[in-house]
Amino acid sequence: MRKLALTAFAAVCMLPVAANAQTKVVIGIPTSPPNIVHMPAIVAKDLGLYKKAGLDVEIVSLGDGVKVYRALLAGNIDMGLTPGAPTIIGRSNGALVKAVSANLPKLEASLIVRQDVVKTMADLKGKRIGIQEPGGFADILSRGVLRAAKIDPKDVNFVSIASEDVPALVANQVDTAILHVEQEMLAKSKVPNLHAVARMWELQPKTLYTFLSTTEKTIKEKPAMVQAFVSANIEATRIIYTDKAKVMPIFVKHTGYPEKILSDTYDFMVKACIWDANSGLGPERVNFTADLMTKVGNIKEGKTPKYEDIVDTTFSKKAIEQLGEWKGPVCPTAAF
Repeated sequence: MRKLALTAFAAVCMLPVAANAQTKVVIGIPTSPPNIVHMPAIVAKDLGLYKKAGLDVEIVSLGDGVKVYRALLAGNIDMGLTPGAPTIIGRSNGALVKAVSANLPKLEASLIVRQDVVKTMADLKGKRIGIQEPGGFADILSRGVLRAAKIDPKDVNFVSIASEDVPALVANQVDTAILHVEQEMLAKSKVPNLHAVARMWELQPKTLYTFLSTTEKTIKEKPAMVQAFVSANIEATRIIYTDKAKVMPIFVKHTGYPEKILSDTYDFMVKACIWDANSGLGPERVNFTADLMTKVGNIKEGKTPKYEDIVDTTFSKKAIEQLGEWKGPVCPTAAF
C-alpha cells in the first residue's frame, strides 16, 4: 500500500513538469483579423496540433508581412509568415533568415472592379486605383496589373483609402481594390456586378507570396521546435483541404465573416489550389522571385541569393516523411 501511495504521489508530482514541457513559441502573422489564406497556423493551434507536438504557440498579428519580417529579425518572434520578396531581398543583404516551408506560395489576391466601369485591364487607364499607401501591398500589386496592361502609372489616379478596401469599393469611392478572396465574396454580396479583372496568382504565377520563416540562430538552437512547428503546419494545411466541416468553425471564429461568405471562399480557394500541402519550397518559384527582384533593382547585380541560401528544406522533407505522401491536390512547383 505504501509503495502504491508513493507511486501515485510521484505521478502527481510529475504533472507540473509535463505541463512545463511545452515549448513556448511566438509566430507573427500579417493581418488582424486574419485572411483565410493565412489560416494553416491558426488551424494548427485551434485543433491542438501544436500542443500535441509539445508546443505552446502564441499567434500575434503585426499588421503586414514586412512588420512580421522585421519582428523576426529583431528576435521578437520565433517564427513568422514573411512575404517572399522582402525575405529574399533581406537575404541578399545578409539577413540570417531562412524559409522553412511555404504553405502559402501563390499570390492570393485579385484586382476587383465594377463591371460597368472596367471590363478588361485595358480599361484601367484614367481610373481611380485604390491603395492603402505608396509602396504597400495594394500599391505594388496594382502597379503589377498596370504593367501587364501596358498602362503608365501616371495615367491613373491612385487614391489612398483605409486598410479595409471593401467599404471604399462598395461606396464607389474608388474603381479598383486589391482584395483577398473572402473580401471579394463579401463585396460581391453587396455589389453583384463586381468582378476580378486580374487574379494575381494567374498574372504572376511564379511569384512566391509567403514563407514560413525563422532565423538561422533559431534553427541552430531549437531544431526540434522548428521541426515540430513545420510538421504541424503541413498537417493543418492537409486538414484544410480534406475536412471543411472541421475548419469552417475556426474560419468563422477568427475572421468574423458570415459563414456563407466563408463557405464560398473555401470552395473557391480549394479549387484554385491556393495552399500547398507539401513544402511549397520548389526552386522554380523561389528562384524566379529572386531573379525578378534583381531585375527590378531591389537586389543589386551579383547579390542574388542562391536557392540554398534562401531556404532550408530539411524540416519540410522530414515532415513529409513523417506524415506520408500527400494524396490530395499538389500545386505546381511544389516539389523540392
